[in-house]
Amino acid sequence: MKPLRRLTPKCLFWAWVLGWATAVYLPSLAIALLSLSPLAAGENLLVDTFQVADEVSPAAKLAYAILFGGCMFAIRMAGANRRLFVDALGGAASIMLVAAFLPEYWSRGFGIGLNGIRFETVPTTIYVIGGLLSGIVFSLVEARCVLRSQKHAGDEAAQD
Repeated sequence: MKPLRRLTPKCLFWAWVLGWATAVYLPSLAIALLSLSPLAAGENLLVDTFQVADEVSPAAKLAYAILFGGCMFAIRMAGANRRLFVDALGGAASIMLVAAFLPEYWSRGFGIGLNGIRFETVPTTIYVIGGLLSGIVFSLVEARCVLRSQKHAGDEAAQD
């Protein structure tokens, strides 16, 4: 039996922030690269990416942040095994729930607010991949942070 990893608020916070940023900026990069948004002028990919991400409504960003954070916390509380896989699915499910249920008037620059079609194939695929990768980033960042915290606690205990 594997020892249980301690839930560390600091690690959960940083993993959540970096996972959320992955879900916002990675799809924005792909959307800019594929010129799926009128904001992607094609002159500077970095600038275009930030313009596309900035166009995404605060409601879409907050809805994803809340669903994603709640999902990741629930996975931790449930003690799920294969966390990388489960976290990836949690990220994808969170982004799909936002795309499915966020009203069009709150969806500026995201999902139905991007082009008027709720589940168009290319943007939806981009969002799902972004959600999967956000869950993976969450899992990896959290694991590294917990490992670093445990190592630091072990070093302090050895000094006593």
